[in-house]
Amino acid sequence: MCGRYAIIDGKRIFTTFEKLKEMELRGQPFEMLPRYNAAPTDSLPAIAMRQKKVSVERMRWWLTPHTSVDGKPLTGPDNRPLSAFNAKSETLESSRLFGPYFQNARCLVPADAFYEWKKINVTKEVRGKRKDFVERQPVAFRMKDDRMFMFAGLFSVWRNEQGEEFPSFAIITTEPNELMKPIHNRMPVILNEEDFSEWLDRGNKSTGDLKKLLVPYPAEKMKAYPVAKLVSSSRNDGPECLKPITTEESFF
Repeated sequence: MCGRYAIIDGKRIFTTFEKLKEMELRGQPFEMLPRYNAAPTDSLPAIAMRQKKVSVERMRWWLTPHTSVDGKPLTGPDNRPLSAFNAKSETLESSRLFGPYFQNARCLVPADAFYEWKKINVTKEVRGKRKDFVERQPVAFRMKDDRMFMFAGLFSVWRNEQGEEFPSFAIITTEPNELMKPIHNRMPVILNEEDFSEWLDRGNKSTGDLKKLLVPYPAEKMKAYPVAKLVSSSRNDGPECLKPITTEESFF
């Protein structure tokens, strides 16, 4: 799962990734940045092939199918929105929602970090008695050298009657690597730079080959550390969200 992430300086995209330079990446929609605690339904930068050009533009983090009648996310029997900010790599081809976009509407989602929560058993004194509780400690995951990276994503573009476009995206998840396993049973797919072209190519419909890219990122290239619990509320969105904190809990 990936429900929160950070992207600080979007312009670093143009200096970090040689492959994107070769593609003549267009657009700079970074006025919403920095975001230290981005959450689903937020408008965030994503990179996709649009009108035969690779461009970076603002997209809503919650995929809304282009076939939507009113431009709103799909809902279940209880009229609650179906979760569409993450897509499981193992079921992409068979998914009625995500399958069509996996075939020909894939994107890259730039990030500096993402967060996950670890459940911790704690004992506290309450009214003179010791009681056991389960707390959720947020943990930040980054590259060891703090380099930016790219999530594998899918995107959709819904258009209203006036022809206005409302693009949205979902982040693909896979099994956890060794760094993530003690924290959560899923992690976002992070693509290697050499795979960017293959992933963005909308003419490439070889889903069998594309699925081979959707694997856990090497744990040895990443780091993880606990951060303040203020990350648990998306209303908190400052640099303190990404700062390490000290804790007595052993994470790994």
